[in-house]
Amino acid sequence: MIDPLLKAYTSDLAVLCVEDDPVGAALIRKMLEPLFGHVYSATNGAEGLQQFYQQQPDLIVSDLMMPVMDGIGMLREIRKSNQKTPVLLMTASLEHVHLVEAINLGVSKFLAKPLRVDALQRALFAVTRELYLERVAEQARQQEVELLQYRNRYHSRQQELAQAKERHIVSNLLETQYLRHADHGGWLVDLLQQPRDIMSGDSYSVVRTNDNTLLLFLADAMGHGLSASVTSMLATAFFNYAVQGYSSGELEFAALATSVMNFAAQNLLEDEVFSGLVLELDPQRKSVQLASCGMPALLLARNGRVERIRGANPPVSAFLPPLQLQRINLDGVSDILLATDGLGDAATREGGAYRERLSTDLLGTATTRELFAQYSCQSDDSQNDDDITIVRLTAVATEGQRHCFTAPPTLAGLSYLQTQASQQLEAAGAAGERLDNLELALSEALLNAFEHGFLGMGADKPRLMQDDAYDGLVMAAAPEQGVEISLELILVPRMGRLQVWLEVADPGSGFEVPNRCDRHDRKSAATATAGRGFMIMQRSVDLVRYNPAGNRLLLMQMFDVETTQN
Repeated sequence: MIDPLLKAYTSDLAVLCVEDDPVGAALIRKMLEPLFGHVYSATNGAEGLQQFYQQQPDLIVSDLMMPVMDGIGMLREIRKSNQKTPVLLMTASLEHVHLVEAINLGVSKFLAKPLRVDALQRALFAVTRELYLERVAEQARQQEVELLQYRNRYHSRQQELAQAKERHIVSNLLETQYLRHADHGGWLVDLLQQPRDIMSGDSYSVVRTNDNTLLLFLADAMGHGLSASVTSMLATAFFNYAVQGYSSGELEFAALATSVMNFAAQNLLEDEVFSGLVLELDPQRKSVQLASCGMPALLLARNGRVERIRGANPPVSAFLPPLQLQRINLDGVSDILLATDGLGDAATREGGAYRERLSTDLLGTATTRELFAQYSCQSDDSQNDDDITIVRLTAVATEGQRHCFTAPPTLAGLSYLQTQASQQLEAAGAAGERLDNLELALSEALLNAFEHGFLGMGADKPRLMQDDAYDGLVMAAAPEQGVEISLELILVPRMGRLQVWLEVADPGSGFEVPNRCDRHDRKSAATATAGRGFMIMQRSVDLVRYNPAGNRLLLMQMFDVETTQN
């Protein structure tokens, strides 16, 4: 009678029976076939070895004494590559030397011949029970792995959605624009963020208002990761809502800053604090209004020196006292640096905090990328577990060697402007790959002014080129008297280096510029000037921006030269 439990253990297994006696082999098969899913046979150790490699059975039942190769010889070969498969060894008599080697080779059970059904079933029960439990454990492990993989996929998807939401809320509408005022000059925003987790505890929003002022919100929630991100994103989302319809003014700014900080305070847990600032930059009045709560000091680069402006308010908590506002005059200011505390608090390799070097590096660099590179050289960023956000507000140069050129919007006119700029740059000491890249970006900017500003060519350029109509349209272009493309070149010595500003203006109405409603469409903002050309300019120079109207392009490039020529 077959034990049901034994049948449960063996029904999914395959067994190899190795027996040279045909009668004995038939009897053993008769005992094994009702129990096992597959029963394979061999008449000696050599055949058994071949069957083992071909069929990969779960269990071996073998005689000891056989021609060609005995059971010990077969097992010796099997153990060279397989240490786990259990073996039941049948023998009429077992010498001591065979017993020792069989044990060393991992024989699971010894069966006396002639073989009895009950003895075989007891041996099978002991061996197959272990196989069954191992298989159940492996299935459980596999299910656990699959569950973990599912959870990881689920969590990854949730993280992707959360990141998409964060990118939708966090916005820099001046990522590719600059604020221009009067006849020349203006301000641009250069921003860099280095999160330490999938979600950042730092958040920001940069907005250009209808009256051409810049509004900035910078948040640094306590901690980092998801919990901190929720706090900062909520406050940033509220700021984005509150600035709609904003008009510049001291009372309006005070109301905006107070409402944002109050909202942040209402969403804090009892033991949480929140650091943040709201800033308004008015390029016409050359002034900044600031409401800073617990943020690091703001740095101003003014006439070659750095001023530290400490915030007037403590970090936001459940209790928020009336906000103290600060007003800053921007005469002589070339750069304003704001950063979350992850930058200044970072330890340098020589000891001390990076904030001790920050003023020097602000003067010695022109972009946030350069500044972060200096920070990375002096600090081990891998040891910094705090998020870093750097916002650099840079004034477009109004002082320095100024060269202005104009030309009609023709191919000859574009060539003239390109040549004049190249001659002035070479005379100033600009050279090498950075000059080549600037000249490439300038050629793209001039071509953009010609195609968009004069020809009014937009998204239909690919169609014109495909229809072989582009060259004819360009060659037939005939500008009216007085219609010109202008090029302004400003050369500014800066800490032993040369800063080059180039502004190209065209007579057209401008290309399509994304507005507040498009703040989540980063692709449209980055490709508004015709896509490929704008990306070439971005890869070629340190900074590239366009004005809100879309008819001026601004390029900036730094050069390592010691002196400039007049």
